[in-house]
Amino acid sequence: MFKALEKKIIQVSGQQYQPTVLSFEGLLVAASYLYGAGTAFRNRLYRFGCLEQKGLPCPVISVGNITAGGTGKTPMAIYLADLLTRLGRKPVVISRGYKGCLKKDAAVVGNGCKLFLDADQAGDEPHMMASLKQFPVVVGKKRYQAGLLAMKRLSPDIMVLDDGFQHIRLKRDIDLLLMDHDQPFGNGRMLPAGRLREPAARALARAHAVILTRCPDLSPQKPHHVSCLAPHLPVYYTRHQPFLYTWISGPDSKPHTRLDSLKGLRVVLFSGIGDNKSFYQTIQNLGARILDHLEFADHYRYKGADIRKIQDRAESLGADMLVTTQKDWVKLDTGEKWVKDLAVVGVQLVFTKEKRFESFITNRLHI
Repeated sequence: MFKALEKKIIQVSGQQYQPTVLSFEGLLVAASYLYGAGTAFRNRLYRFGCLEQKGLPCPVISVGNITAGGTGKTPMAIYLADLLTRLGRKPVVISRGYKGCLKKDAAVVGNGCKLFLDADQAGDEPHMMASLKQFPVVVGKKRYQAGLLAMKRLSPDIMVLDDGFQHIRLKRDIDLLLMDHDQPFGNGRMLPAGRLREPAARALARAHAVILTRCPDLSPQKPHHVSCLAPHLPVYYTRHQPFLYTWISGPDSKPHTRLDSLKGLRVVLFSGIGDNKSFYQTIQNLGARILDHLEFADHYRYKGADIRKIQDRAESLGADMLVTTQKDWVKLDTGEKWVKDLAVVGVQLVFTKEKRFESFITNRLHI
């Protein structure tokens, strides 16, 4: 019953609607006013010093959004960590470790060379980032404690706070606010009636820059209506660039190294991410013939029965191969025997004007 209710709320919150009195939508709107009042009260307590903000002994860049669901926070955190490394800094990514079962206040997921926690312990996104082995990752629901652990164990000179826009308890030097280009505010309503975590105007007043994701193309952009709401803020345009993270060969085939190998193939997709539909669109745009898409809830933990169902579906439809996401891959048993080839697709952020964004970061941090 709870799962059915959750599914209905997710469906309603992603639509435009006019609620009627005593309808399900009306109840959600009433709940959203309470949610909005609670977040506003909490923010005021921090603003007036009633709740203490804590700072770390190194600069902090926060990456976050104001809508529930995926806007590309993790690809942005990866991009930033890579950029800072190229600039000669020693970044550590700090994450809440959502859906992880970690019992400690904080723990090191990976030090940039070695992994210490799996996806069940650390959460999907932190484990996915740490598995790249390009920079250290630390998790902790109390981000300040996670930052202190990072300072003690890893000696960074800058930290990237993943999904940290609403975690205002920790002071930050740069607040980057990510928004979907086509639906920056969802349906305009607060949770649970919509997907806004806080009112847009209030959030824009706290941000240092806006990054629009999933832009239609990288041609010169017209002014976005976010710019009209906050003309003082720099706005940067990005798109999601898919790439082939890995290719797992079936019994009678060889691995491929290019994503365009999917073109013309009959594929079955499976994914459990915040925006399954965008994954479908990505694979469709690559020219694959999608026979079916098995959708799971965000952060879903795959069981043996799920894998059998996925494999049986591909077999019954005569698919050439299976396709999933990099985020889903970290939750799968890497020793699994696949009856079909499996392509694992990742996403990276590409900026329209990368040098302009790099200059913004270096100027803010006085690098």
